[in-house]
Amino acid sequence: KKGAVTVKAGRAEYSFYTDAATLASAVYQGPVAPVELVPDPQRGFFATTLPARFALKSRTDTTLEFAAKQGPVTFTKRFTFSPDNGMNSVEISAVNASGKAVALPQWELRMGPGLGTVKSEQSDNRKLCQAAYTFSEAGRKHPTFKQLKDDPAEHDWVWAGMNNRYFLAALTDANFNTTRPVNRTEQVGDNKSVPSLVIPMPAAELKPGERRAWTAQFYIGPKDYSKLKHLGYGLDRSVDFGFFSPLAKLANSALVYFHKLTGNYGVAIIILSVLIQLILSPLSYKSYKAMALMKKIQPEMQEIQKRYKDDPQRMNQEIMGLYKRHGTNPLGGCLPMLLQIPVFFALFTALRNSWDLHGAPFGLWIHDLSAKDPYYVLPLVMGGVMVLQQHMNPQTSDPAQATMMKWMPVIFTFMFLTFPSGLVIYWLINSVWGFAQSMYLQKKMG
Repeated sequence: KKGAVTVKAGRAEYSFYTDAATLASAVYQGPVAPVELVPDPQRGFFATTLPARFALKSRTDTTLEFAAKQGPVTFTKRFTFSPDNGMNSVEISAVNASGKAVALPQWELRMGPGLGTVKSEQSDNRKLCQAAYTFSEAGRKHPTFKQLKDDPAEHDWVWAGMNNRYFLAALTDANFNTTRPVNRTEQVGDNKSVPSLVIPMPAAELKPGERRAWTAQFYIGPKDYSKLKHLGYGLDRSVDFGFFSPLAKLANSALVYFHKLTGNYGVAIIILSVLIQLILSPLSYKSYKAMALMKKIQPEMQEIQKRYKDDPQRMNQEIMGLYKRHGTNPLGGCLPMLLQIPVFFALFTALRNSWDLHGAPFGLWIHDLSAKDPYYVLPLVMGGVMVLQQHMNPQTSDPAQATMMKWMPVIFTFMFLTFPSGLVIYWLINSVWGFAQSMYLQKKMG
């Protein structure tokens, strides 16, 4: 393809190949480094199969218009870019300048193949990119997000596009949505399974002098949750908050709020961690008490098990009576851990997918809270604190459970080596708090 023309808008620079009127490059100035969002410039975004070769017709600071003539029909592609990288627009039109009706063949509009992302994601998650769309469901306030695996989509769409962990390219508010999009897998470089969004348009007839236009708004940029929510159209549905979505959204909002107060997302994570531990403190106290009592009654329990080993029903009755006399519950020690599971996974998805944390520094050697600790200091310290905490807690007499608890710090340390450093900070604060609490309760309860 020959000829290129460039437009700068906000934090992005867009370059088009003129003969195909396709977006060959969209470079977004991210907090860490510039990011190229168009992985295949030769095919580009907004390519069409219209039988025409375009040329630049006009341009301003924020608009580009390309035109092509094919027989009596003149095709135009007009792009208008938002100065703050919000919603942009595209209009494709066809005008029949002759005195006879002209048949317009079937054609396609394409976004992709693929969508660029930050360098760390390109190396770690090459197949994270997906074609997706949203659709309205009866009784639901917000559009439903769905990965586009079907051929074509199962529902009429609100917006459709390409997305990965940090970026979204979406077409919405369109009269293109009279047909349903298709995911066409293509090859980019050595990756043979790159998704591509294709919107097929049916054949039509242009009457003499008739002008027909297809217009849409589109967004191409980071998956900044607050910005996408503000833009509307359900674009925020592209941000994956996981199974515990309400908790993750609450955690994300809390982090943004504490960041406004402190100016540092690392400090915001620490504040949120301490608040969570304060909320769970009463349960932690009950848990520690339950574990201590369970250890205390172990000799009596073993005696009952030995005495009634041939009568399981009587043995269970006696053990339940033992629990009742001492006011304890074998599950009491597990409750805080069970409650921490949804909190942990909610924070994991919020921190892992948050654009706000991408490139957000904490201090010293932590320059990006969304990336792993480059020197593994935080996970190793966290593992050490977990070992200390384990020694402070009442030890179980169950050999299998004791072995599991012994290996847990090692397993967690290896798991957290590649986790976002922001998440490691949360779990480190959690472990330090647990260690301090165990020391206090041990003194208090003897």
